Amino acid sequence: MKTVVVDTDALIALVNKDDALALDAIRTLEDLYASEAKLVYPSTTIVEAITTFQRKLNNSGLAGDIAQMLRDGQFNVVSVDQNLLEQAETLFKPKGSKQNTMFDAVVATVAKTTNADAIFSFDKWYEKVGLRLATSLFKT
Repeated sequence: MKTVVVDTDALIALVNKDDALALDAIRTLEDLYASEAKLVYPSTTIVEAITTFQRKLNNSGLAGDIAQMLRDGQFNVVSVDQNLLEQAETLFKPKGSKQNTMFDAVVATVAKTTNADAIFSFDKWYEKVGLRLATSLFKT
């Protein structure tokens, strides 16, 4: 069974049908389900997605939907503790691209510490730090 760590961009695209990546995210999710992959969600991914919907996208409905999914136990959550944050900090480059945040460093660290097969994201930065994107699992 493959383990795949879910990043915020993929989670947002899956719940927001108007997202530019929604169709790609749904196709990837279908492939992941068909391959019986185990999806894991860093706790920070869920928090970042809820906050993004609430603050940046001004969509309290979708923020609430994700919170409800969390309450319903729909996410296999990986807790982010002090040790994981310290490891993530080694990947975080505060003077680097504003697109690659501490949240991304946490996702990458969760992927490395869980020996994940891939990250469900559309962010190419993960490949730059030696990780695979979930979409690459299904390319022939």
